[in-house]
Amino acid sequence: MDKNLYSNYIQHWSLDQETIFLNHGSFGACPTAILDKQNEYRKRLESQPLRFMLREMETVYLESKEKLANFVGAATENIVFVRNATTGVNTVLKSLKFNAGDEIICCNHIYPGVRNTLNYLKERYSIVIREAEIPFQLQSNQPLIDAFIELQSEQTKLVLIDHISSPTAIVFPVQEIVNHFNEFEIDTLVDGAHAPGTVALSLDEMGAAYYTGNCHKWICSPKGSAFLFVRKDKQENIKPLTTSLLHGKNIDFDQQFSWQGTEDPTAYLCIGDAIGFMEGIYPDKWPGIMQHNHNLAIEARSLIFKDLGVNAAVPDCMIANLASINLPDSKDSIPSKFNQFDSLQNRLFHDFNFEVFITYWPEFPKRLLRISPQIYNTIEQYEFLSKTLKNVFKIPLRHDDSK
Repeated sequence: MDKNLYSNYIQHWSLDQETIFLNHGSFGACPTAILDKQNEYRKRLESQPLRFMLREMETVYLESKEKLANFVGAATENIVFVRNATTGVNTVLKSLKFNAGDEIICCNHIYPGVRNTLNYLKERYSIVIREAEIPFQLQSNQPLIDAFIELQSEQTKLVLIDHISSPTAIVFPVQEIVNHFNEFEIDTLVDGAHAPGTVALSLDEMGAAYYTGNCHKWICSPKGSAFLFVRKDKQENIKPLTTSLLHGKNIDFDQQFSWQGTEDPTAYLCIGDAIGFMEGIYPDKWPGIMQHNHNLAIEARSLIFKDLGVNAAVPDCMIANLASINLPDSKDSIPSKFNQFDSLQNRLFHDFNFEVFITYWPEFPKRLLRISPQIYNTIEQYEFLSKTLKNVFKIPLRHDDSK
């Protein structure tokens, strides 16, 4: 493939340019400058572990957390570092106390790993999981809001909301949903795995009881860096999954998360560096990055819609920089393990060097293709993908009535 199909920003990443990497959303990709910074921290750590971990690290740790807090609009003491958003969700759900019959509201766009956690709680505490059935065919936010409100009852203990749904890439109207349930003093937990770096956040103003988001995706920090926000009045009962040295009634909430046994802390330390680096390489800083990636997602999905002859499931205003597109049903057998790829995803990779994300939703054999542009991607890459998909499916170009 022509390496020039990438934008000039590819110079900041070490991605294999023989592959057309169109799946930033799954695991992110860390710029080389930030990887170098992480290695600097690691060298300092390994050159004198005790000095770094106990004498030097706290200053860098707090600086990184302060930069992240400013970025997501939260007081520094209201956020803690966790390894990923799934860890954040588990931290909250496994800290809370449930009684038999308590209800948790979620929806059918939930991330499967989080749904598994709810299933665990159901089995352990005999709680009720009420799942809103929301179609992937919407014209406005109101059906999303209504779907959550309709399941509210006197037994509702918690509402779990995706900020940006993983399979369908819908930006949920989180603020409206949080506002409604706050009126009834029902807590909300927002899974914002894809949100930091794709949409502007003001977590203290949002008012959710709990919010978790990944930094290694769109902020582009190293793998294993995320955060959990807990509203001040809810912090007393939220504890780390690992009980370690800094545990007790007289230990501040955020301090309890700062030491959970010996681990490599460098991914956390790089979060502030990554925020500053990404802001520094783009002319319009973070607002410009978010707008660029949104615009590219809109343009790219329009190309694919046209070539495959399918319609948009949601309007442009309901997506950020991820977009999901309906594909013909799979003819494969049901996958037996989580890293078993759909045959189309394998063919696109092995025959055409595309790395894309294809998932089954709402269940096998229904399929979605999810695109997730980053600033190193270009519309030319998506034109190539669109034409390839058209040829693979042998679908003629749909007549364009505008011409």
